[in-house]
Amino acid sequence: MYEKGSKVIAKITNITPFGAFCELKNAAGLIHISEFSDFFVRDIKEFVNVGDNVEVEVLDFDPVKKQVKLSYKNCRPELLKKNNSQIQETGAGFQPLREKITSLTSKIKRLNFVNKGIFR
Repeated sequence: MYEKGSKVIAKITNITPFGAFCELKNAAGLIHISEFSDFFVRDIKEFVNVGDNVEVEVLDFDPVKKQVKLSYKNCRPELLKKNNSQIQETGAGFQPLREKITSLTSKIKRLNFVNKGIFR
């Protein structure tokens, strides 16, 4: 009935500290607080109020319980962190650290070589 990734209109029925409950056709939905924005969310009411009809993305659907997990931020690019502001999962990001470790290791080896015999 609700396909993952599809966009639907949900009516906000209740707001709690952890999320907003929604009414959909033949199902109940929840937008968890983490699905409102990639940035800090102090109060969900900064985004929605009870009675609002909002476009959301379906994250998951349980047909037995008729419950839908929803995302508010996925329909609003301005609430998502940009790729260039997130840490890229590549080895290049660790290159300066690798160079520093190599440099420190070389210095320690030189010190050990110079000090060899002094502490014997």
